[in-house]
Amino acid sequence: MATVQVRPIAVADAAEVDEVVRRWHGTNVDSYWYNDTQQRHTLDGARGFFLAEVLPSCQVLVALVDGRLAGMMALQVPWITQMAVFAEYRRHGVGSALLAEARERSPAELRLFTFQRNHAARAFYERHGFSVQRLGISPAPENEPDVEYGWLGHACG
Repeated sequence: MATVQVRPIAVADAAEVDEVVRRWHGTNVDSYWYNDTQQRHTLDGARGFFLAEVLPSCQVLVALVDGRLAGMMALQVPWITQMAVFAEYRRHGVGSALLAEARERSPAELRLFTFQRNHAARAFYERHGFSVQRLGISPAPENEPDVEYGWLGHACG
């Protein structure tokens, strides 16, 4: 396993923000090949959404391996609203490191949605103790069958 460093995104570093957006967008296009709406998203549209919606409302964390960007997560406690592990870093502990940091920041509970057809993500979350809370359909424009996952931490008493 590689040594993974997780830290907040450097908001003031335009190059880092741009790289995160570019890699996150590319991961979404590759991962959601079966969803036409995801396929139509442009890099400019992703950048606009990230800057206007994700950065202002979420704690955005990046994962680095040997100083190179390996993944990202947007956390709006207790919700993981975005998570991407970039292709060349999958199965190297990056996703696990991001989840560990999310659990530090939200020790009582974590929740997230993913598409039902995202089998790799579903297996990953289930391996990490998440359980299905409900099955449904994502809101428009995707209208894709989705699954809500939840993880409960240990209560301190």
